[in-house]
Order: sequence, then structure tokens, then C-alpha cells
Amino acid sequence: MNDKAYFSQVEQNINHLLSEGKYREAHNLCLKYLAKYPEEKRFEKLKEKIEKRVTEQNEKVIKQKLEEIKPLYKEEKYKEILKNLEPLLRIAPQNEKLKKEIIKAQEKYKEKTKELQKKFEEEKNEKFTKLLNEDEERLIDELFLLERDNPGNIEVQKITNKFRDKLIQKKIKRKTDLIYSDKYDAIYNFIDQLKKIDDKNKRIIELVKLVKSREHGNQLTEKSEFIYDAENHLITLMKLKKYDKAIKVAEEILDLDPSNKKAKKILKKAKKKYYKQTRKFAIDTIYKKIDKLKE
Repeated sequence: MNDKAYFSQVEQNINHLLSEGKYREAHNLCLKYLAKYPEEKRFEKLKEKIEKRVTEQNEKVIKQKLEEIKPLYKEEKYKEILKNLEPLLRIAPQNEKLKKEIIKAQEKYKEKTKELQKKFEEEKNEKFTKLLNEDEERLIDELFLLERDNPGNIEVQKITNKFRDKLIQKKIKRKTDLIYSDKYDAIYNFIDQLKKIDDKNKRIIELVKLVKSREHGNQLTEKSEFIYDAENHLITLMKLKKYDKAIKVAEEILDLDPSNKKAKKILKKAKKKYYKQTRKFAIDTIYKKIDKLKE
């Protein structure tokens, strides 16, 4: 078979594929022979013919699809419209009508979503406000269920965070007397209960800071009072010559306040006095024993 007959046969095969609507196969075959025989213009013409046919076919499909989706606008099924149109961009990325229609559907979908979101928020606000006033335990359950059913939804997270904060605020206000008391075990137990609602809530974090500050302040006050009383007692013990007890009290003061000069000075003096006192007592005891032995 000569080249002319061979090329005619290939051309016929490509046209046959084209008539069957096998555009991709026909196009690939054209590209294959163009790569081998770039000077053979018939394959270039065939390629252009296929591309034109494909473009016409795509236009026809898009036109038909645009007609089909019109009733969906009345039903406000914008998501379904986008689902039908967006895949067509792959076959006709330059089609202006298609692009405009997709933008239109996107805007409509955005507006509808915003309206639905607003309605959703209004309904949840009304429901959760009622539960906040009437049934706090059920409110906690409802917030948990809403988050569970909408994982990763930012708007839902905002709503649940808002009402958890409102609930925590209400509980803190209710326990004001406890918070400003010195019942720290009960206060920390209350804080643990709040953390079960939302352990990252800013009100709880601030409450912990407040309680720790008050507790530390009370501890400092108690410590100062103890040291003051102990110092007075220490002076009394020294006057009564109870040096062993004075040493013990001075050491307790220094455990709490290592830099206490008064306690250091008295401790040093008490140890010397105690040494002399015990030494004299020991000597007197020995002399008494000697006198008894002599008798």
C-alpha cells in the first residue's frame, strides 16, 4: 500500500470514529499521526474538524443544561444547580454563559445560606435562652448534641460558646458569697464543676486568678500574724528562762521567715543560755549524787 492509500485509510478510520461520537479517540489518533507525519496537512485539518465538532457539541450540551436548570431557580435549589453546572467548566472553561450562570447560582446560594443561618441562629438563641432560665442541665446536653451533629461548624461553635459563657456567668454570680469567703476547698470544687461546662472559658481563668490571689493574700496575713505572736511568746519564754522551748519557737519562726533577724538573735542567745542551764543542772546533779554516796 502506497503512502497516499495508507493516509486515506487512516483518514477514513478517524472520520468513522468521529461519526460514532468517539471524539477523544479520533483526536488522539490525529495527534499520533501528526507527530509521525507533521507535513501531512490532512491530519491537521482533521484535528481542527474534531475540535470544532467537540466545541459545537459542548455548546449544545451546555445550552441544554442551562435550559434544564431554570426550574430549579424557582425551587431555590441553588446547590443542585451548581452541582449540575460546575463539572461543565472542565469541558468548556471559556464559555462565558456558563461562567455567568455559575456566578449567579453562587450568589443566590450565598444569600439563601445567609438567610438560613440567620433563621437557625434566631431559633437556637430563643431555645437556649429559655433553657438557660428554666433548665440548665438540659441546656448543657443540648449544646453538646448541637456540636456533635455539626462537627467543625464555626457558626455552631459560636452559638454554643456564647451560651456556655452565659451559663458560667450565671453560676458565678449565684456563688458570689462563696467565692469571696475563705472556704477554698468548696471554691475549688465549684471551679471544677464550671470547667466541666467549658474548661477554656475566660471567666473561669479569671476566677482562678482571683481566688489564688485572695488565698495567697490570706496565707500571707495568717503567716504575719503567727510570726508576730510567736515573737512575743519567744520573749516571754526567755524571761521565764524556758530556753529549750524558746529554741523550738525561734526555729519555727525561721522556718517561715528565714531572714527574721530578731528570731536569729534570740535563737543564738537561747542556745547559749540553754547550754549553761543544762550544764549547771548536770553539775548540781553530780554533786548531789556524790553527797549521797558519801553518806
